[in-house]
Amino acid sequence: MIPRGVILDCCCVLLGTNCGTLLRNKIPGRLQEPLMVIFGMCAIAIGIVSVVKLESLPAVLLALILGTIIGELIDLDRKIKNGFLHGLRHCNFKIEGDREAYMRFYLVVVVTLCASGTNIFGAFQEGATGDMTILMSKAVMDIFAAAIFAMALGFGMNLIVVPQFLILSLCFYGGRFGMAYLNPSAIQNFIAVGGLMTFILGLNIAKIKEVRAANMLPALVLVFPATALFQLMGA
Repeated sequence: MIPRGVILDCCCVLLGTNCGTLLRNKIPGRLQEPLMVIFGMCAIAIGIVSVVKLESLPAVLLALILGTIIGELIDLDRKIKNGFLHGLRHCNFKIEGDREAYMRFYLVVVVTLCASGTNIFGAFQEGATGDMTILMSKAVMDIFAAAIFAMALGFGMNLIVVPQFLILSLCFYGGRFGMAYLNPSAIQNFIAVGGLMTFILGLNIAKIKEVRAANMLPALVLVFPATALFQLMGA
């Protein structure tokens, strides 16, 4: 089975990235900044909608806390950032302006496009049921999101599609062969953790609060054992 929704989403990111980069000099700066804030607000709204689907608040909070601690201890944010920096240099993509600021925002965009709860669950759902509705809806959003982000990051955003395709394809085939074995409550809590991450990413994008969101990624794995633990405890 071919992950059509995953491929569609990746193609939309490529389309938005290149259109946004080509048009950025033709769009006035006074319009770019409000668009970034609006998209940040949209991400916050999506995060809130996802969080309300949780089945066990203690499991979600435990996964998020432990996941962030692990991410901070192993300095996951810096390792991912260095990996993408190496890739950008190897592919001869131009880093514009302050390198540190550029890479900080680049990493926010990476997590937004590759590891948001909506993307991952959409890939899981398509793999398990063949329904690509969620990914189709996300693909439409990602065209505009990628275009807005590309106004700041340029053609270097094309590199993000590589991990995006790999991660979502892994989720797709995981859903295809493993969804029947996953606890429905764990899936809902997984969506909620992704929603909290999306909420925090929205704060970053809207420049309300800067948080190293990549360090929270281990929470997406820890939510499954955390859910099982609290179910054993009857919570």
